[in-house]
Amino acid sequence: MSAATSARQIVGQRGCPGRILVVSALLVFAIGWLAPAPASALPSFARQTGQPCATCHTIIPELTPYGRRFKLSGYTLRGGDTNLPPLTLLLLPGFTHTQSSTDPGSPPSPGLKSNDNFVTQQVSGYYAGQIYGNLGGLIQVTGEPATGAVFLDGSDVRYVNQFSLFGKGAYFGVDANNAPTFQDPWNTLNDWGFPQFSSAFNSFGVPGNQIDALQASVGGAGMYLYWNDLLYAEFTAYGGLNQSTLEALGEQPGPTPDQHPGLMPYWRLALEPHWGDHYLMVGTFGMYSQTVPGGPPPQYGYGTDKYLDVGFDAQYQYDGDQYSVTIKAMDTMQWMTLNNSFAFSSASNVNDHLNTFKINGTFVWDHTYAFSAGYFSVNGSQDAGLWGATSVANSPNGNGLVFDLSYAPFSHGSPGPYSTYNARFGVQYTKYLELYGGTNNFDGQIGITPGAGGQHNASGNDTLWLYAVLAF
Repeated sequence: MSAATSARQIVGQRGCPGRILVVSALLVFAIGWLAPAPASALPSFARQTGQPCATCHTIIPELTPYGRRFKLSGYTLRGGDTNLPPLTLLLLPGFTHTQSSTDPGSPPSPGLKSNDNFVTQQVSGYYAGQIYGNLGGLIQVTGEPATGAVFLDGSDVRYVNQFSLFGKGAYFGVDANNAPTFQDPWNTLNDWGFPQFSSAFNSFGVPGNQIDALQASVGGAGMYLYWNDLLYAEFTAYGGLNQSTLEALGEQPGPTPDQHPGLMPYWRLALEPHWGDHYLMVGTFGMYSQTVPGGPPPQYGYGTDKYLDVGFDAQYQYDGDQYSVTIKAMDTMQWMTLNNSFAFSSASNVNDHLNTFKINGTFVWDHTYAFSAGYFSVNGSQDAGLWGATSVANSPNGNGLVFDLSYAPFSHGSPGPYSTYNARFGVQYTKYLELYGGTNNFDGQIGITPGAGGQHNASGNDTLWLYAVLAF
């Protein structure tokens, strides 16, 4: 699971672009309020560029303006004197405690306890850096010790040329990746949005959008233009991977995996004006996709489920020498036409909608000490077929808060051979205010299912996670 993968666990009434405009206005106000102070996190990038991790990251893995341009230039900028190949190993150990234990006999995963689990939930190897000339990439293979799975995680390879357009500098890139939004240079969208790391061991979480569910089950290629340090435009076309390809890449699609027929277009447009150390981004993105849900072979003759995701996002960042402040917001609207699921009674409505809203802020002192706080909300159609198994109200609605406090001792480099190593140690707390349309007994199992207990209340899923991110 990539840093981004875990962020999908926390993702939200239909069409709220007005909300994002209000947030944008607040971000503009923040520019005038925050006065400037005196003027990836992967070790292979630091070795290649000769720069400490703090040059590209406010805190691992959130990007600075320089970090965004390093990514947009194809991971190829150099400056270091290393002859080592651009390889990195990342470990993510952590201790997870939920307010209520899981039901007896059903821990989160085989070999784990019903609560208080200490486990290395992710071991990832990366090829991260220049491949040849203007070609570079971030290719991630991940193992999950708790399950024994090893698979190709979110990966991104791009070829980039720099040129002049209308007298201004521009990047033109050709990009291939296997996870929509993984290629994005801002930290607003779900693949790199807050929280970039989170525990994998809470039993219940709010639903996500289809654009997030396609992680590592599709492959795509596209083009982007970044002009005048201001305008970013991208178009990428994705296609679903068949079962044999998924199995070869280490995915576990099951005997009858979901199918994604046809081309699935993804688009992205963003403006990032800046004034000195102040950067404001306002953007939009979207994706159209089709799915035939996995099931018995006859299910493949009943049409497709169609999804249209359209989102708006905004980010304000003050990138000073002594401290940084980043405020981010995202609102994603999803419209569903569930022909196949309705035919098989997996959905009670042909047409449904889902809306995801997130807003969060991060304060980082000296690229070393960071505090983040965020709010997330999911709202959508009542549908007994989609949500009835986990919701008495037949609803996906949920919301909550996330707090994260962390320490990154090596962002400025450390003495001797450890100068490009990186680490982040943190504590994160997730508070669920509502899950699946309720606060108490949201799925109706307490008093009916033997052993069902407090975790069937929203607050029972409140999660305390102590973690370390170790990169070599």
